[in-house]
Amino acid sequence: MKYMTTLNVWDPSIKSAIETGQIKLQRGQWLRCGNSKHRCRYVGLLGGRSIWVTHWMGSSKGTNLKFLDAVKAYTGSSRHEK
Repeated sequence: MKYMTTLNVWDPSIKSAIETGQIKLQRGQWLRCGNSKHRCRYVGLLGGRSIWVTHWMGSSKGTNLKFLDAVKAYTGSSRHEK
């Protein structure tokens, strides 16, 4: 699956298409919330209704670390670590 162009998840039609599965996103897909100059990254869909993204954390490194932590929480892999 290829990544798409950056989508605005505040657009009701885009949000609905993600929630219903008409648009399938890969984890890590770049998205935008409204007119923000910084993009966010898609983590997953919670309960079929909540789009989980991570936002800009002040630096590329900080943003990536936050994204990786969110993915661990979403996938439950942190429960398996010792």
